[in-house]
Amino acid sequence: MKLKFMYFALVVFSIMLIMGCSNKQVIENSNDMDSYEDVKAAAWEFLKEEGWQDQARDDLQSAKVKEVIVDNKYILLDKAYDGKEVLSVSFEDVDNAVTGTPLILVDSNTNKVIAYMPTE
Repeated sequence: MKLKFMYFALVVFSIMLIMGCSNKQVIENSNDMDSYEDVKAAAWEFLKEEGWQDQARDDLQSAKVKEVIVDNKYILLDKAYDGKEVLSVSFEDVDNAVTGTPLILVDSNTNKVIAYMPTE
């Protein structure tokens, strides 16, 4: 009887341990998403300031964020970021966009737009 109880306790403990670990990863992933929302919003505000928002789909969820190294392909707004790793935000073009939406580079620590790359 004691042996059955120990097996049962071991199984319950194992399940609780697995569930606890998987929940932690979900929380970490949602925190990453939240930080990108601020980056996407900063990039969208920059597009609006420049008058380029008509070229992009007004949907922050579809914007894509990735890490890039700043080089001479970008028009720098702050030269201190040359050679640094920052986040690149790209928005989906609307169906009739002729020139396309520029890529916007954002500092992930300050959410400051530091460069952009016009598209053709």
